[in-house]
Formats: sequence, C-alpha cells, structure tokens
Amino acid sequence: MRSLFQKNSFDGELPTDDPINKNIDAVKAVFGDRSMVMIGLEKETIYSKTAAENIIQLTEALKEVPYVLVDEVKSLATLENISNRDWGLTSEGFLDPIPNSPEAWTQLKKDIAQNEMISGSLVSEDGTLTVIAAPLDDGFVGGEVYDALLAIKNDFAAAGKIHITGAPILVEDVQRGISGDSRRFIPIAIVLIFIGFFLCFRTAAGVLLPVTMVLMSIVWTMGTMGYLGLPITVVSNALPVIMIAVASSYGIHYMHALYQLADQYDSMEELVEATLNKIASPILITGVTSSLGSLSLLIFKIQSLKEFGIIGAFGFAYATFICLFLLPSLCQFIKKPTAKQHGLKNTIGVFTQRITALTLNYRKPIMVGYLVIAGLAIWQAGNIQVGDNYMKFFPKSHEGRIAGTTFNDKLDGVRVMDIMVDATNYDNIKDEKFYTKLLQFENEIALLESVGGIHSYTKVVEHIGKNLDDDAATSVLNNEKIAQYLMMYELSATPGEAGMLYDEDYEKVHLQVFLTSSSPEVHQATWERIEGLFAKIFQENDDIKFGGDVMHRISLGKYIVSGKIQNIMLALVILLFTTFLIFRSIKKGIFTIIPILFSLVMIFGFMGMMGMRLGISTSLLTAMIVGIGIDFSVHYLISFYKNQQKGIETALFNTCKNTGNAISYDAISNIIGFSVLSFSGFLPVQHFGWLLAFSMLLIYINTLVIFPILFTIKEGEPTAVTLPSTGKLLVNN
Repeated sequence: MRSLFQKNSFDGELPTDDPINKNIDAVKAVFGDRSMVMIGLEKETIYSKTAAENIIQLTEALKEVPYVLVDEVKSLATLENISNRDWGLTSEGFLDPIPNSPEAWTQLKKDIAQNEMISGSLVSEDGTLTVIAAPLDDGFVGGEVYDALLAIKNDFAAAGKIHITGAPILVEDVQRGISGDSRRFIPIAIVLIFIGFFLCFRTAAGVLLPVTMVLMSIVWTMGTMGYLGLPITVVSNALPVIMIAVASSYGIHYMHALYQLADQYDSMEELVEATLNKIASPILITGVTSSLGSLSLLIFKIQSLKEFGIIGAFGFAYATFICLFLLPSLCQFIKKPTAKQHGLKNTIGVFTQRITALTLNYRKPIMVGYLVIAGLAIWQAGNIQVGDNYMKFFPKSHEGRIAGTTFNDKLDGVRVMDIMVDATNYDNIKDEKFYTKLLQFENEIALLESVGGIHSYTKVVEHIGKNLDDDAATSVLNNEKIAQYLMMYELSATPGEAGMLYDEDYEKVHLQVFLTSSSPEVHQATWERIEGLFAKIFQENDDIKFGGDVMHRISLGKYIVSGKIQNIMLALVILLFTTFLIFRSIKKGIFTIIPILFSLVMIFGFMGMMGMRLGISTSLLTAMIVGIGIDFSVHYLISFYKNQQKGIETALFNTCKNTGNAISYDAISNIIGFSVLSFSGFLPVQHFGWLLAFSMLLIYINTLVIFPILFTIKEGEPTAVTLPSTGKLLVNN
C-alpha cells in the first residue's frame, strides 16, 4: 500500500488515436502546455493608490512562487501600454509610476478601457477585480505552488478578497480533497459496520470475524492497486467504501447461516462444514458475477474507468476468497454459538413475508404500477446530461468554485478553448486577406453563447493601429502595416508573450477563446459552431485544430456515452450468461436479472428527473449495481429453488423467513455504507454514493416484490394469502 499514489489530472485518459486527442497534442507541440496560475484582487475599486500598491506587491509575491516563469508574469504592474498621447506614441507601464492625481487616474481608466487585451481579461469593466497571472515551468510540483499561493492569499487577506485559481490550483484542490475523503470515509464506514454487525448478531464473534474479513479485503485490494501501479483517482477514491459494503455483505450471509444452523450440530467443525455447504454456492456465484460485472468497465475507452474495473474485479474476488476460507478458519477458534445468541429478531422475517403476501394479493395492480414506473423512468432517462460540469465539481462554498464564478462573472471567463489556425505558409499571418478572414472569424465567435472574449494577435494589431493611425477606421490595413505593428509589439513584449500568439515562422496563430460557462453542453455546441464558422470563412487549404482542457472533456463526454451503452449491454450479457451456466436454465438466468434491470431503469430515470449528470464517477453505476445487486437475486433464488417442491407460495414464504433476514441486513449494510460517500467534498462522488445507496434499496424492494409475481404469473388470482408465521389473514378478496 505504500506504493499508492494519487492522480487527478486527465492526462492519458483518452485513447492515443482519438482525433480530438491528436489535435490537442498538435496544439501543444506548437504553443506549449504551460499551466497558468492566477491571483485575483477584488476591491471596491482597483483605481486607488492602495490598490495599485497591492497589485505591485502581489506581482512581486507571485514572482517568488516556485516554478513561476518570472519574466512572463502578467499584471498591471508588468505590462507595457502602447498609447497615443499629445506628444506622440508612448510605451510605458500602466502603474509606472502610480497615478498621483485625479487626471492621471482618469487617464489610466481610459487606457485600460481602450485596450481590449486588458479590459475584461485582466481588469473587470466595473473596476473591482484585477488579475495577476503567470505560467509555470515544466515539471512543476503542484503542492509547492499551491502552498505558496495559499500563503500569499493569507498574507494579503487585509488587502481585499483574494482569489487563487488556475488548472494547477484546481488539480491540487482535488488531490487534497481525495486525501481528506480517504481519511474520512474509511473510519466512518468501519464504525458503521461495527454497529451494524452488533445489531445483527449481538456477539463479539459476530462482530469481530466479519470486520476482520472486511479489513483484510480492503488491505489486499489496495495493496494490489499499489503493486499494479494503479493511481488513486476521483473514480477509485470510493473503492475502500465499496469494498467495505461488498465484504460486509458476504460476511453477513456467512454469519447469518452460521447462527441459523448453530443448534443443529454438536461440534464447531460440523457447523462450519454445514455453513459452507449452505452458503458457499451463492457466495461463489455472487463473487464470480460481481468480478465479471466489474470487468465490464473495460469496455470504456477512458483509462480511469478501465483501471477501476480491473481493481474492482480483484477486490470482489478477494472478498469471496476470504469469506470462504478465512472466516471458516477463524471460526475454529471460537466457541460454538447457539441460534439464540445472535439476537436475530423475527421482525424482519415477518416484514419480508408481509411484502410477499401483499404482492401476491395485489399482483395485477403492482404489475401495472411497475410498467408505468418503468415507462416514466425511460422517458426521464432521456433528460440525463453527460459530462462533469467542472465548476460544479465542488460545493458552492468551496473557495475554488467561488474564484471561478467570480472570474466568469466579472472577466472573460476561467475556461479556455485553445484554437490553432494554420495559414499553411511562412509569413502568411501577415497577409491582409488571411488577417481579414481571421478577424471576421473572431467577431462571429464572439457572438456565440458564453464566449466571454478572445485573445489573439488581431487584438495587438488593432490596438497598435488605433494608436498609430488617427484615421484607423477608414485606413486600409495592408501586409506592410501588419508586419510593422507586430514588430512594434515584439519590441515591448517578452518572447513568451509573443510566442503564445503566433509561431516563429508567422505561419500559425493561437486563439484563446474564454468561456463563461462550464457546461459540457455549451462547450460541445461552441466547438461545433466554431468548426462551422471556420468552414464558411476560410479556404480549404487553411487548417484548424482545437486544444486545451475544454476539448479534453468534450472527448471524455463522447466516450462516456458510447461506453455507458456498451457497458450496460455487456454487464447484462455477462450476468445472463453466468447465471445460465450456473442454473442451467435460460429462464432462471433471465429471472435473475429482471429485478436488477428494473432497478437500473429506475435509477437512470431518477438521475434524469433530479438533473444528475452522467460523468466519470457515475459511469461506474451499472457495473456496481449489477455486481453488488446480484447478491440479493442469487441468495433469494437459490433459497427458493431449494424449497420449490413444497409449493410455490410455501417456497416464497420460507425464502423470506430463512433468507429474508440476511438479504435485509445486506441491504441495510450496503445502504449505510454507500451513504458514507455523501461526506465527500466532490459533488460527483456524493451523487455516486447516494445513487448507489438508493440502488441497493430499489434492488432489495424489487427482489422481494418481483420474484413472487414472476413465480406465480401463470397461476390464477389467489382468493387470500395468509402469513404462515402468524396465521393472520392479511387480505380478504
């Protein structure tokens, strides 16, 4: 387990041959992949001496942050302003010197408002927010950068509202959140399992033996994860809690059978052997189908989901092995219990039998109700949105989300879509025709929904042109002027600044399209509209490529949709095939998956109705629901088939009496265990936990209701069904 490490970036998630991924790499190859960090200073106004001093001090502090490229720090304290004064063209710093008169402050406001590279990008239009930004050197250590920026935020808390953001900051927030989640999840879940086992069995052995199994399952699984070099991600962060729920389920069934048979045997050896004879088959079946269900995640082309499928399969197999070998061995060291010791109450058995009786007495209305609910669920499932909204990854109170929202509201936006336009020949970006097309292209992009602004070399050319030419509105912009303006810009800018706008051969240009929305649907629509605009405006020999994190997530969304459909089909096929081999009957195999299938439909309908997104974390649902939910079906069916010769109704009630307790405890354990994930600091993980807990409740209810309907569907409507354990008439028809 010492080899475990965390990974929260999405590098390597996409297939190398993915077209979008290839374009992302092509953009990186020309314009680099330097991550940006940003400090936002929010005050009543930034146009004051105190605010100006704060900006200068923050700029100097940012330069001291490890891995920051000092010469490329951008702020009002570092950038040169090319402007036209009465005495001619000047290039001077915005805050060099700090204005010392009302007239000077008025001029500064005017200079910023007229500079499209600054207004809305570096300074908000209302003058309450300004940004100090810097790229990081390759190989930076996110933790060091994060700690340094957090120290700056604390040191300048009195200066105003300080916001820190940027991809490295958000990634580090996720990383530290994962560590915090792990520290919270496991102890809480284990304590709840302790309490659950005590309520179920009321003996030290009934608590300690299955808890030992749970802990060993976690250690073996996480140890294997470290040995295989699989990282802890937002997806696999939930694995310890899942293993606690799965292993405890197996332990519950084993201990329940042990206590149930206790009074029938004189020695512990005989009791253990009888327990294994009764429970080994359903646990082995459950373990095999759960492992195969987890492996169905390999159908995804997203790396973190594949990794989870592999380690999940190991985990389910370990839990099965430990239950069938370790628990029987440990039982040799305890005193033989009696059936009365474990404190099992008849209440749950009566409850499950009453559900069966109620189902049989109202079979037709319940069947109609299920069909209506399934239809509504399928309809609502069509409303599920795909992909994670990154800014909603955290709760509203999270400082990273507050910073992102502030930048979206007051500046051009915090999300960036990188675009590389290839003019195909040396010096072509200085060509008037290409420039005119690019300007038209940018103007039409600016009209799209949620586009906050565009940063490109056309802004430089326009700004310098306006300050050099008194009649810029009617002046003809030719090749010579474009070359002249770019040369002037390069004289005042750092090589890094110019290198982010165009390449050394003046052949490729870099557009940064700032987005004020983090919605995957908006990103997808924006990408498609931009592609359409490019095809309309540019010639066939011109080329466009899209890069950046926004495109990465668009591609992830595409694979989530296709992978989810394939995953559902594969998981159900695996389950059907496995149960067919086990029960040697296609009918029994189909019966096994019907409660799970109805539960899946209901869950996806619930997601659509509640507006929950199908993202990286929630993509695990099908494999987990199938893998864990099969436990209920298998135990119920094996018990029913053993009692079937006694008559269908008697078999149903005996199943509820003998297996109903274990299934009920199993459901309660899973629901409580998965609810622990609601303590996560990440909304997708919270949703995943609640959905899994709700899924377990649905599968539990569906198992108790659907099977009695299926087994009596060919029979006539009963006149009355009584509860065998009490003899009380439940329904009179």
